[in-house]
Amino acid sequence: MFYKRSESFRYTFGTPPEIFLRVRDLLKNKVLPANIYCLLFDISPKGAKLFSEKEFKSGEETVRLEFILNHETIIANAEIVWKQPYEEGWMYGADFERNPIKEMLILNEIRELKEIEMN
Repeated sequence: MFYKRSESFRYTFGTPPEIFLRVRDLLKNKVLPANIYCLLFDISPKGAKLFSEKEFKSGEETVRLEFILNHETIIANAEIVWKQPYEEGWMYGADFERNPIKEMLILNEIRELKEIEMN
């Protein structure tokens, strides 16, 4: 089968950037104030892989991520869908809430990062 797409929708960072994560309290419909620092290993328009020393419950925790890919600050709500032990903490898979505008913004930022790498 021939694929017309020549680019990946997932971007893996050479040096993972630090990002902010906040836990969302769905019962009270608010975001808890404490910032938790994480490392962003890779990202796609629909989700991300990240590392934290703090343990979260997969499938039960919803979080708000704040990060900058190229030059735009992106705030995305996500659900922790998997976790695994990793060195001194945990590696997590986060699925972003579906938002076509944010998905397009993340995709454009990934494209710009790839263009910078190629030059």
